[in-house]
Amino acid sequence: MQRLAQPGAGLPPKEKFFIHFILIPSVRVFFTWDIALWYLKREVSIIKKLLHVNTPNLHTKQVIIDRTFAIEDDSRRYSLNMVLEHLTITGNGVLSIIKTLSEEKEFPQPITIEGVKPHQNKIDQLQEFLKFYESYFAYIKDHPKKRSHMTKPHPWFGAFNNFDWHVFMFMHTFIHRRQIEAIIERLGEKNE
Repeated sequence: MQRLAQPGAGLPPKEKFFIHFILIPSVRVFFTWDIALWYLKREVSIIKKLLHVNTPNLHTKQVIIDRTFAIEDDSRRYSLNMVLEHLTITGNGVLSIIKTLSEEKEFPQPITIEGVKPHQNKIDQLQEFLKFYESYFAYIKDHPKKRSHMTKPHPWFGAFNNFDWHVFMFMHTFIHRRQIEAIIERLGEKNE
């Protein structure tokens, strides 16, 4: 069995540099709160279509995929349900951060990459994922404060305000949607 790096080992230095100093500043310039929400809804819709077409009994099967952009090595051996659980755990955490920063309060809990890794491999993770995102959309849609002064650092990318964390939700979901596609492709290869 192939050995992967430990959880939280991080991204390759050049990739981390690109995300931190080029991608994130670009997104801050070109995105708005509503654009990020629209793109996030689009990603969730794509994931829903991908997984409704896929056979549910394959959702718990772990496979190793090639490394994809912004996915650390440890996350390459996931099932579809593990990706959905990770997105749900991370999403709940980000929502709590956005709510706290929007009130201009400090978010005291530490944020770690290891803390958002999946714990289970449940059969029905898709429903929990969709339920969370519906609640996120409802909260964000009419949210009055779009730029907090208070920030909370991302473990890899520095200080984020509530806007940055909201845009991160889109970028993070986009990255893991590509992971889902890679898992589905690998599952298809194994079932041929």
